[in-house]
Amino acid sequence: MNRRYLLPILLLAAPLAPTLHAATTLPAVRLELGSHPRGSFDPREALGGGLDGHWQGETEKMLSPESVREMLEVGLGPVSIRLRSELAVEAWHWNPKGTWSDQKHRQGYWLSEVKPDLALPILLSYGYKLPRRGNTLDEANDDGYSMLDDGDPSTFWKSNPYLTRSYTGEADGRHPQWVVLDFGKKVPVNAITIRWGEPYAKSFRVEYATKGRVYFGGHPWNVWHPFPHGVVNGGEAGKGGEQFLQFGKKPLMVRYLRIWMTESSGTPPKGSRDPRDGMGYAIREIMAGEAGQFDFDDHVVHQSGKKQTITYASSTDPWHRAIDRDPKVEQPGIDRIFRSGITRGLPVMLPIPVFYDTPENGAGLAEYVKRAGYPVSRYELGEEPDGQRVDPRDFGALYGQAAQAIRNSMLEAVMGGPSFVTADAEPNDDIYRFDHHWWIHDFRRELARLGQSGDLKFLSFEWYPFDDVLAPEAKQLPKAYGMMQRAMARLRREHLPLVIGEFNYSVFPCRPEVDLSGALLNAETAAQFLCGGGEAVYYYGYEPNKLEQSCGSWGDHLMLLRGEGGRLIPIATFQALRMLSREWLDPQGGVHVAYQVRVRANLPDAERDLLSAFALRRPDGKRSLLMINKDPVRAITVSLKPKALGPNALRLTTYSRKEYQWVAKQQNGHPSRNHPPSTQVIPGDRPVTLPPMSISVLRSE
Repeated sequence: MNRRYLLPILLLAAPLAPTLHAATTLPAVRLELGSHPRGSFDPREALGGGLDGHWQGETEKMLSPESVREMLEVGLGPVSIRLRSELAVEAWHWNPKGTWSDQKHRQGYWLSEVKPDLALPILLSYGYKLPRRGNTLDEANDDGYSMLDDGDPSTFWKSNPYLTRSYTGEADGRHPQWVVLDFGKKVPVNAITIRWGEPYAKSFRVEYATKGRVYFGGHPWNVWHPFPHGVVNGGEAGKGGEQFLQFGKKPLMVRYLRIWMTESSGTPPKGSRDPRDGMGYAIREIMAGEAGQFDFDDHVVHQSGKKQTITYASSTDPWHRAIDRDPKVEQPGIDRIFRSGITRGLPVMLPIPVFYDTPENGAGLAEYVKRAGYPVSRYELGEEPDGQRVDPRDFGALYGQAAQAIRNSMLEAVMGGPSFVTADAEPNDDIYRFDHHWWIHDFRRELARLGQSGDLKFLSFEWYPFDDVLAPEAKQLPKAYGMMQRAMARLRREHLPLVIGEFNYSVFPCRPEVDLSGALLNAETAAQFLCGGGEAVYYYGYEPNKLEQSCGSWGDHLMLLRGEGGRLIPIATFQALRMLSREWLDPQGGVHVAYQVRVRANLPDAERDLLSAFALRRPDGKRSLLMINKDPVRAITVSLKPKALGPNALRLTTYSRKEYQWVAKQQNGHPSRNHPPSTQVIPGDRPVTLPPMSISVLRSE
């Protein structure tokens, strides 16, 4: 990389109307561009969009020729394919053609056909619900439930056989399996009845906790305590069937209850012919509560739905049946994606199922894509294991098996993951918004122990910084820059390339996503990550869509709103991303060099992050400066050193409330003002005004 000279930029605040801030004007701000490049990237490889599964019948509209033409207009490069089935506790039939392990009964373990059929391309694919599920909740449509307390004696939860000796080559105690009951509040417990299935646990212990991070296996946080007389160490005590344990006469007040299993009976159900049926652990139902001399007060709610006592399981057997297909959701088929034109012929980031599928089926997808000649940049193994409370060592074992299966036929495959829900930590969050250092450490240590450290070539995560969709954007937006800065600083400790597989304002549909605030955040996320050394970032909401509701707010992850008659309406994020791809970046692509922008000012903390700026030298020789004003009412007047961006006139492109305004009308919300960004040519020494809530690009002509 060539060294570039310093580009000092002086920003002076213009007097404006008062806001929530104490001062009515911003102090003078000086931004200086460092003389040394801080990194480089090619947007043809680094700035893309994510494609996901949607409601049945929507894929054809979302990836129709008309839709693809409009999507391509935004100027994004590569595609990241997302894996909705992995979030929904479903196995993915990525090819509807394939074979069952029990072909006669159309059930068992599925293996999709790996040979492409030119006459019958894969246009759609589907997820299949797992009938041996142990989780009440999931991270997708959340319309399933646990078999541990569904009240049906014919159903059961079963752990993943790929975490047993037959596949790991080690004693089952290396990967203990567990189930957790969350009563929602403290309840009195002094006894438990476990109705075991086949296979059952010969060695296990029953534990309780009252608070803390309880979902991640055996990590030593000292939140779990064994019940008195709650330990069974093999022998005749581990007998299966209906097993009653009483811990004492006086009940303990507990919020969480866990069964921790370390030795399996290895006994398959009667009539089973698949060895995997006898691997791991199976439980039909759990009762827990107060046992008296003549009665038992069960505090577990047994329901086939969300009213049941919430349960979580360490893993779930990917066994399923043809009748288990999820009728509500479809994934775009592999051939449809590559043939639609949406990939621009660029390599995609391909998802590989790990946790709710088999290593053979995941490797089969990689083999299919290879045979079809479709270009792939990265294989992303798994999706959101942290959000699904997966123990990192269990995930490491399954990741290693999937990676090895892919490596057997593709030595050059670039594999990574695991697509964290988010990499930002929040205080007092015991579910999945935590500092991921320990999770990554345990995960990587497991891969190292397996001799497979080289199978993790990049670290991926998702970026949805805000959960409170009703909080004022004026308070949230200024926090986003610091949140990303902290997350990247922590993840850089792993010394792996970083990838954001999907990003937007929030995981929940909300109004900011379709308003200017979401557009500003999405532009800042992409620019900050790439200028900060990130390898690739993929916007989530690429496909045209309609509005959805969450927590009383209407919006969605989209840049093209499907209006009346199917008309596609570009909204604020479309224009903001298009400004990045066509104004800030060279539309032809190529290596862009980023420079650090330093703030030289004495600003109150509350106003320090109202302005962000990102500077580039483009491959066409032009210099460009992206500036985002997050103040809702105050403009900022920017003065640049003469000829700082070049010797001639400058091109200024601005997008603000002057061009865009959103009308919130529930599902009928729409832009009342919807113009493209305004552009003008100005002298190089002329001050520039950044309107409130705006994104601007200043570049040499």
